[in-house]
Amino acid sequence: MSPGFAHTFAAAGLLRQALVVMVLLNLSLPLLHGVLGSGAGDARSAWDIAATLIAPVMAPLLAVVILFDYIMSRVRAADAVGDEQLHFAAIARLEVAVIAISLIFWVPYFSLRIF
Repeated sequence: MSPGFAHTFAAAGLLRQALVVMVLLNLSLPLLHGVLGSGAGDARSAWDIAATLIAPVMAPLLAVVILFDYIMSRVRAADAVGDEQLHFAAIARLEVAVIAISLIFWVPYFSLRIF
């Protein structure tokens, strides 16, 4: 993690930080499920449900919320001047990176389920 990213993440604010953490948790649930496995046998455990049902449903919802926050960051950057404009532009770049990582992870999952 570069100092620029750490500074941008720290300055993003609590709600944006929570949103990024939720996206990272949403990405990590299926990965951890694949690595650790179920262990519940035939019965569906809460771990199986969270990793295979809830995480894929939450992915598009989180993407829409991040896209909305990206739009709001761009609007705030357009209205601001100086350091504040640079601050909101950095937040927008952070959100684009999170959206890209989420899309790279989830698009293959949904494309295999559609066709």
